[in-house]
Amino acid sequence: MRKIVLGVVLTLLLSSAEPIILTVQQQKDWQIEHGKPILSKYLTIGRFMAEVTTPPQYLYSVTLPFEAQIKKLYVATFDTIRKGQLLAEVTGRDWIEIQQRFIADAIELKHHGHIAERKNRLCREGIIPKKECTSANAEHKADKIKASASKALLRGYGATDKMIRDLFDHLKISKTIKIHAPLSGKLLKLNVQSGKSTNPTDALFVIQKKGALWLEIEIPLKKAMRLKKGERLSIIFNEESLSAKILLKSPTINRLNQTQKIRFLLPNHSKFLTGIRDMAELSILGKSLKVQKKSLITVENQKTIFMVKEGKYFPTPVTVVGEDDTHYYINGDLNRSDTIATSSLAILKSMMESEDE
Repeated sequence: MRKIVLGVVLTLLLSSAEPIILTVQQQKDWQIEHGKPILSKYLTIGRFMAEVTTPPQYLYSVTLPFEAQIKKLYVATFDTIRKGQLLAEVTGRDWIEIQQRFIADAIELKHHGHIAERKNRLCREGIIPKKECTSANAEHKADKIKASASKALLRGYGATDKMIRDLFDHLKISKTIKIHAPLSGKLLKLNVQSGKSTNPTDALFVIQKKGALWLEIEIPLKKAMRLKKGERLSIIFNEESLSAKILLKSPTINRLNQTQKIRFLLPNHSKFLTGIRDMAELSILGKSLKVQKKSLITVENQKTIFMVKEGKYFPTPVTVVGEDDTHYYINGDLNRSDTIATSSLAILKSMMESEDE
């Protein structure tokens, strides 16, 4: 509150200050140049370091639920991957053991299935009592449940339905299991090598699905506060001009540098790669006035311009709302048609202060 009151007081003092009157010869001697504000179709917020990131929902990690050894690799980093494409062949003790368990369950299932079939036929002919059929059917049903559980475990290990059918029919163990891509995309990370061992916690492959990316920027708090979620900004990044919408404003502030993270949703057609870092110039669409940076000077902690009217120079306070490399974007009592001093402002400031004394 104290800062706001102080700002208002300074503005009133500058507004009521006496104009500086100079002759034409004095203006020439001190090389005071004049110019006019420029009407811009956008308001530049500033230039900040930005980074392209991938939304988590577009990243898929391929893992194995058992310790394995990589026998063969069929892909390399950054390859374009098709759904169902063969990625690797692996082996492991757990993979062998689960097949052995399934084979044992399959043998029991087939054996008790034959027994149940024979006893059911004898029961229908009245040769044996029905309780023997009931007992055989119950045992056969229990074997089916065990075999189904083993099938589910094999699927969890990555076995296909065809592999399970072949294992059931031929009772022959496969030393390796093939890993196929669960979806299409780019192979972003390859964390394995042929001959190396893996753990169940390891992500063997990370696949990036096709989709819109994020552009994340740390923006000084004072400037970030003027931006709203959902607002569309013009951005120049990595030598590309684009329009992007604010997807998120971080609910927390970086206390070390007093910045707020702003996340933009990049258009689908943007040709950016995850991890690119570069300066991004942000602009808000809308008309505003901009002046050369040399046209402003600080007077009593207040950004000030000198308006020119009939040889008189009037100190006029303004508010800087944005900037680029060469211009400030300002708000204040200023029109596009007004004339302002664009050089030797330090001389004008010195004359104004000497008059105040």
